[in-house]
Amino acid sequence: MNSSRLSLIAIVLIAVSLAGWPKIVEEVVIKVNDAIVTRSEYESRLESTTKGLEREYKGPDLQQKLKELPQHLLEQMEDELLLVEKAKTMYQVNMIVDQQVKSFMKENKLKTKADLAEALKKEGQTLDDFERQVTLIYIPQFMMSREIRSNITISTAEIEDYFVKHKKELETKPRVKLQEILLLEEQYTPEQAKDLASRIKAAYDAGTSFGDLAAEYSQAFSRSKKGEAGWFERGDLNPAIANAVFALKAGGVTDLIKTGTGWYLFRVEEVKKAEMPTLEKARQRIVNALKEEKFKKAYKDYIKKLKTENVVWINPRYV
Repeated sequence: MNSSRLSLIAIVLIAVSLAGWPKIVEEVVIKVNDAIVTRSEYESRLESTTKGLEREYKGPDLQQKLKELPQHLLEQMEDELLLVEKAKTMYQVNMIVDQQVKSFMKENKLKTKADLAEALKKEGQTLDDFERQVTLIYIPQFMMSREIRSNITISTAEIEDYFVKHKKELETKPRVKLQEILLLEEQYTPEQAKDLASRIKAAYDAGTSFGDLAAEYSQAFSRSKKGEAGWFERGDLNPAIANAVFALKAGGVTDLIKTGTGWYLFRVEEVKKAEMPTLEKARQRIVNALKEEKFKKAYKDYIKKLKTENVVWINPRYV
């Protein structure tokens, strides 16, 4: 079907009647057959995704991501509608969504949909809004898993060929497992932080567990886990921190390191050197990489096919 057959006026506005009276009309951003994404839905997703990017990226990387976001989000939401429309022709979508809603209710100890509706009302949502969100989030994932990922196969020959061609990429990088103690700048002067750090290190040298010291003095979230911060490669860390911790052996503690939030002491729990894995050790990583590679191509082809099977319209104002 050709999208040019659609009336521009008909798809830019939605007229909803209630008790015989026309209700406010909202602009449509994307339309796939009779399914739509409205301006408010698009802008809500744009706002929440922007906040997520601002938490994850900084500087030029953030600016580039924000620049690409509107077009990327437009394409993503178009894909979601296409996948939902396809699912409606193959599966009982309402039953699938209802099952997901019931699972959510069980996890949140909500006995009835009336209880769910009341909980949603406190968050400024309706049950219909929630079920629509479940549809647009879960059904596309369901379709990608059922119709694309489940059909991907990887042969032994492909695994062996990938191993030979990507040996350097498969090599694990040096890593350190860290514990941390954070002294917040708002709580200490530089002199106070330096004095406390000296006392902490003296206690550690005298045999006190670094974890116990972290539980007592640290102001990081890891305090509840006795300062356990996890595994890090050099590139994961601030250069000043990376230089300090990668210079130590297991058991070593850094000097006080100043950051934007305060001062850190790190203890190196364990060190792992760079290692070239055997084929068997690398097998699952290779399988995952090959599956993702094949999925990206298969997904692109699947969406392209769906676009030829459905009537699709994107509001020119958003392109």
